[in-house]
Amino acid sequence: MTDRKARMAIFLTVFIDLLGFGIVIPILPLYADSIASQGEAPWMHAVTGWMHLRDVGAFWAGMAFISFSIMQFIATPILGRISDKVGRKPVLWISLMGSAIGYLMMALTMRIEWVLAARVLDGITGGNIAVAQAAMTDGSKPEERSKLLGMIGAAFGLGFVIGPALAGVLAGSTFGESLLIQHGWHLPFFVAAGLSFLAATFVLAWLPETLTPELRAKAKAQESRGHALVVALKRPGMPQLLFIALLAMSGFAMMEGTFSLLAHARFGFGQREVGYLFAFIGILIVIYQGGLVRMVSKRIPERVAILSGLALMACTLPFLPSSPWKWPFLLLMIPLSWGSGMNSTATSALASQLTPPEEQGSLFGAMGAMQGLGRIIGPGVGTFAFAKWGYASPYFIATATIALALALALTLRHVHSGLKHA
Repeated sequence: MTDRKARMAIFLTVFIDLLGFGIVIPILPLYADSIASQGEAPWMHAVTGWMHLRDVGAFWAGMAFISFSIMQFIATPILGRISDKVGRKPVLWISLMGSAIGYLMMALTMRIEWVLAARVLDGITGGNIAVAQAAMTDGSKPEERSKLLGMIGAAFGLGFVIGPALAGVLAGSTFGESLLIQHGWHLPFFVAAGLSFLAATFVLAWLPETLTPELRAKAKAQESRGHALVVALKRPGMPQLLFIALLAMSGFAMMEGTFSLLAHARFGFGQREVGYLFAFIGILIVIYQGGLVRMVSKRIPERVAILSGLALMACTLPFLPSSPWKWPFLLLMIPLSWGSGMNSTATSALASQLTPPEEQGSLFGAMGAMQGLGRIIGPGVGTFAFAKWGYASPYFIATATIALALALALTLRHVHSGLKHA
């Protein structure tokens, strides 16, 4: 059973790792946009010329997101299944080390090709959150899982409070600007690499193995039934939940992948201002995942929480491209952030309740794969629409995508009631 010490160790590990992730995500689109706009390799110019894009940099910024997500989609379920057999600790360590190396590669280059290569490496080993989720729920009671997964969400939110603000400070600092001008080195990515390495060291030094030897032996004894995602899709009730996760992440990732570009196009924001804006979103995530999620999980069934979260997102997204700065724009972040947190936590908790203890790693790997696929589709469609039709188009497409997830969530009543009697 996962005790309090193990849960705190997982929380701190995820927080340190997400602090580095929070540094990278807000400034990555602007960074990729900037270096891609300075010049393209012949093959890159042929691709963008064929598509007749208005904003070449925005397209390659999207590719920086997608290259990571494609590899994460393939690798995360495999890492989750491996963690069921060998334990959470070694897989989590390998994943964090991959992130550290990927960030270091981005810190040392000013070429978009190397940025894409770094994102591919990070994606291959990018199953750390899925493995941490499985570790957090090891041995827990079904009714505790929304609260425990909320701890992961709170760590994510804290990373997104401090990380983006730190990104803004580092990118705009005299030392950071000097490194960039003189050597082409990007200081925020160096710090992100150091944080992921610190998290990996923390795993070795403090994190106990949360998966019991009995469950590892049971997982090893089971005959391999194929890719964890395929196995999960065969389980009653899981297809709906997995496709809700896919659609919800696709819609949210369209916003996430173009948000920095939107803020730059509408308000002239640079890396510093965008970092502070993402920090504000992180504060909202912490408020929900660190406190409100406990109230929601006690009083609202998972299905209702999924529906409510998706509805809040769908009602918010179409207004972002036209809302004026400052307070109307910032206030829209509240229902968007809380709706996303409500939906994702409830979806994961309900899926976890429908899965045997020895397959929790596979489950969160499969869930991570669907969310990874959403991070392929979302930024890909969003940045292409941004480059082709302007900054408002990704948000209307994202709204339609979330509406599809909402329609699918309406079918969960029959699924859940049927599973209770299975």
